[in-house]
Amino acid sequence: MNQSKSMADNKKQVTDLMQDILDELSTMRTKLPNGELKIIQMNIEELKQSQADMKKDLSDLKKKLLDPDDGVIVKVNENTKYRESQEEDEKDFKEMLMEHSELVKWKGTVTKTLWIIFSALVGILTKMFLLDK
Repeated sequence: MNQSKSMADNKKQVTDLMQDILDELSTMRTKLPNGELKIIQMNIEELKQSQADMKKDLSDLKKKLLDPDDGVIVKVNENTKYRESQEEDEKDFKEMLMEHSELVKWKGTVTKTLWIIFSALVGILTKMFLLDK
C-alpha cells in the first residue's frame, strides 16, 4: 500500500511539474516579443552550426591521427623505428671507429718495428761488406 501511495505521489509531482513547465512556456510566449524569440532562435541555430562544424573538425582530426596509411600515429611509429635503427647503426659505427683506431696504432707499431729491423739489417750488411774487406 505504501508503494502505491508513493507511486501516486510521484505521478502527482510529475504532473504538477509538467503543468508548471507548460505555464512558464505560455508565460514566455505572451511576454516575450517576437523579435527576442527570433534572436534566441538565431542564436540556437548558430550554436547548432558551430557544433556541426566542431564535429566535422574533430572527425578530420581523428582521420589525420588514425589514418592507417598516412596518419600521424603511423608517422610517429615510422620515425621511432628509423631513430632506433640509427642508434643501432651509430653503435656499430663507434665499434668500427675504435677498431680502426686500434688498427692505426698497430700499423704504427709494426712500421716502427720494420724500420728498426730494416736499419739493423742495413747495419749488419754494411758491417759484413765494409769491415770484412
